[in-house]
Order: sequence, then C-alpha cells, then structure tokens
Amino acid sequence: MLFVLAVFASILAAQPSIDSGGVLNVSSSQPVLAPNAVFVIYGKNLGPATIVIASPPNYPTTLANTSVTFTNVGGGAGINAFMYYTLANAVTGVLPSSIQPGTYAVRVTYNGQTSNAQNVTVVARHFGIATANGVGTGVAQATDANVNGGFSISRFTTSGTGGPGNFVNTPVHPGETISLWGTGGGADLLNDTGGTTGDQTAAGNFKVMVGGRVITPTYTAAVAGYPGLWVLIFALPVDIDPDCYTSLQVSANGELSNVVTLPIAVAGQSVCYDPQLTAAALAKLDAGGSITGATFSVFKLVNGPIEGSSGAVLRWTAAQWAAGGASRSVRVGSCYVYDRTYPQNGTDPANPQANLDAGATLSLSGPNVAGASLGKIALPTGPFYSYSAPAGTIAAGKYTLTGNGGTQVGPFTVSANFPTSFVATNFYSITTVNRSQPLVINWTSSGTDLVYILVSTATLTAGNNHIVTIGCIAPAAPGTFTIPVSQLSQLQHASTTGSSIGNISVQGTSNPNNFTADLAGGGTLDFGVFSPNLGVSNNVAVQ
Repeated sequence: MLFVLAVFASILAAQPSIDSGGVLNVSSSQPVLAPNAVFVIYGKNLGPATIVIASPPNYPTTLANTSVTFTNVGGGAGINAFMYYTLANAVTGVLPSSIQPGTYAVRVTYNGQTSNAQNVTVVARHFGIATANGVGTGVAQATDANVNGGFSISRFTTSGTGGPGNFVNTPVHPGETISLWGTGGGADLLNDTGGTTGDQTAAGNFKVMVGGRVITPTYTAAVAGYPGLWVLIFALPVDIDPDCYTSLQVSANGELSNVVTLPIAVAGQSVCYDPQLTAAALAKLDAGGSITGATFSVFKLVNGPIEGSSGAVLRWTAAQWAAGGASRSVRVGSCYVYDRTYPQNGTDPANPQANLDAGATLSLSGPNVAGASLGKIALPTGPFYSYSAPAGTIAAGKYTLTGNGGTQVGPFTVSANFPTSFVATNFYSITTVNRSQPLVINWTSSGTDLVYILVSTATLTAGNNHIVTIGCIAPAAPGTFTIPVSQLSQLQHASTTGSSIGNISVQGTSNPNNFTADLAGGGTLDFGVFSPNLGVSNNVAVQ
C-alpha cells in the first residue's frame, strides 16, 4: 500500500521544465560553460518552493531531492553536477572539472521527475565576469587592492557601505591593482572540493582588454574554499584614460567573456567622469536607484530625405546606463566601440526600460514648422515623441521645443540653433569599409560646432542580434577625422542588405542645449538635451 501511495505521489508531482536557453554561466549570463564553472538553470518546478543552499566546499550531487545531469549529445553516461542551491524556478551548481568540451543535454530531476533537455556548449575556458546587477551587464564587481586595504567594490563614486569587512564603493584609478571575480576559468580538479592549483594565466592565455588596452594578468586562478569561484588580478596602466564607462572584457584561449564596465577616475578623485551626470546622480546609481533624462533632437538627413524631430524622456538603471555609457562619455576628438548581443525579440541592454509621459503632444516652433507638434507613440517601454516633416522643411535657424507637462514629467522649453550647412564631401564615395585600413571622413560646414560619426554593423545569427557601433565626436573646424584600424577591426563583416548590414552616419550639430523639468514623483530630470543634427546616413559593406 505504501509503495502504491509513493508511486501515486510521484505521478502527481509537477514535471520540472527548463526554459529555452535557460542554462547559463551564473556570472555572465552567457549560454557557454566551462569545466569548474558555476551555472544557473532557469525553469519551473525545478526544486522546492523555499531555497535550499548547500555548504561549501564539498557540494553534494543531490540537494533537497534535486540533481542535474549533463549528457554528451554524442553519447555516453550522464555527468552529475555539484549542487549549490535549489529553488522552484532556478537551480545553481558547479560543473565538474572532469567534463570534456562538447555539446551537452542538460536535465534537472526533482522528486523523481526529470525535466526536458536543453543543450548547452561546454568549452575548455570561458570566463564570466561578475557584475553589480548579478546578470553580467553594467558595472563589474571588481575590487581595488589600493583602496581600503582591498575592501572595496568598483562603482561610479566613493562611499562607505558597511557590512562584512567594511567594504567601500569606489571608482578605480590608473596604476592600481584590480581583482576581477567570476567563474569559468577552466578545469581545476582541486577546486571541485575547495582547493586550487594556483596561477593559470599562461595555461589559459588569459588577457584583459580594458579601455582599448590589452593586459596580461599577474594572477588568474580558482579561489581556495569556493568551488567554481575564480579571481583574475591585473594592473591598470598609469596612462589609461579615466572614464566612468571604460569597457572591460576577458579573453581565455580566445574565448571572450561578457563585456562589462569599469569606472575609472582621475588619480586622487572620488568620482569618475561623466559629461552629463552630476556626482549626486552617479551616487544614486551606486545606491541602486535610477536616473531620468530627456533626449530630443531636430534633424535632417539630406539623402533620405528624412526630416523632423523626435525623442523621449527615459529612465535608466545603473546597468542600463553603464551599458550605453561609452556613447555618452566620449570626449571630443575621440571614439568609442560599443559591442552588445541580445535576443532578437529582446531589448538592447543600453535601452532604458521605462519611457515617461511628458504630455499628449510636444510643440515645435521655428523656420517652416509653425504649429508643428510631436505626437505621442505608445511603445512597450512607454511614450516616444515624433514629428515627420516634408522634404525641405527643416532649415537653418532657431527651433524651440515645448512641453506643457504630462502625468510624469512637468512643463519645459528649450531652444537650439540648426546648422546653416553641412556637406560630407567624400561620403558618397564610401561604399565599402575596409577594416584593415583607416577610414577618413571629410566635410565642409557652417554653423556647426561638432560632428558625430557612427559606423555600425548589425548581424542576426541564431536568434540573436549582434551589434557593434563605433561612435566618434570630432570638432567641426578641421573638416576631417580619421577612424583608426584598431577600432574599425572590431566591426563585423557586413553587406548592405540581408542578415548582416553595415551603416555610416555623419552629422553636424551646434552645441546641444540643456534643460530640466520637474518630475511628478518629486525631483527633477538628471539631464535634458535638445540637439540639432544635419547630415547623411547610408548602408555600406564592411569587409
């Protein structure tokens, strides 16, 4: 009778299921694992309703009736993972160092029921960098050996956080020694049970790419006492450019980690550089808050022709702001490279998740647009405002954008002077970008202060968008700018149509005007910008 009841209970138990693409490196959220990596599996009915956590360093292969197996799709016995925690919608474990590279079918068994299989790729090494938001984007969860005796966490500003070890938030500084934390450094049989074989920098050909520099770490290894946890230690160059949004990535045997942000401040400074945000706004992001900004433009692309005005009031979390920070912090006369990958039906990590309501319409006045208004377009993220003008409408002169206020943003008004003329003189002769040769852009202009140059490639592969953008801000006066090979080489191969497309945009602008507005929930915009842009844009091949 007891046997019958046990069988009946097993039948009634909910079937575990793993989400599509739900097997990830726990630090980077990338769908590639390595031996000794900590992984997370997302799904339903994977474990108990209340989390159960194992104690290191000897993790069991079964925890609260939950186990995970990896079976090579080419055949062979299943490999049991070491269990770290189990919960109904997520389980985490450590992949044994004995596993060999290949494609594996992953299954979760809970209370005698086994899930569907989800395949995942295992390679020899694939380092995932831990970040402040816990999902592999935004600011790195790095520590600085030169600050507070090493009890520090990389952030935009300096502040005390208390807690174990009395950690402090801080931007890092040129010349300091930095420790990156994460998982996926590769096999270490000793670490499976809490030991470590020590430095594997040379064995794994580890490199750190930070701010356009390539650095060999001084030490890369699994951490004793913590199966799956790795540390990578390197020294920042003393002449590295201080920037809130310095790009950081790790290469291990050529396998690239997630791209994260490392805030770097000038030596002796407690706040990193951001041309739009005050120290108080950056501190809000460090504290887990969000910032709100408005970005609007009046524009004319003469070869479209496309003319009009558009923009939105946007809210960013720290990770979202950091993800697109390079495009906001670039200095005049320099460029940035922004590389991101996200699901085809997902959201670009640089895009904010909340657009705010600034009114039913916004009014635009200026040459040839008397009585024009920007209508409100409902997007999944919130309102976007847009006005499309007939060809030949936007002209040199002063344009004023006015909002009477909405449910979330109060009234505002701002003006900007549209350029008299801007001609990219060699633009139409550029039909192909050669990544091995510098790209020279020439122009003549009147009424412009700056020139924005964007070169991008967008590729759709296996359901993922991979976008690489090179953005440069040049002073208008010289009439020329050269993008170096070191940056062009990071673009993808692309054509003018199909699943991989390249594009160049060159636009002149006068200095954008800033404005502010009250917010319904209290406070004001952290920044507001109204830019006049005149230029050209066209698809090009990239080889």
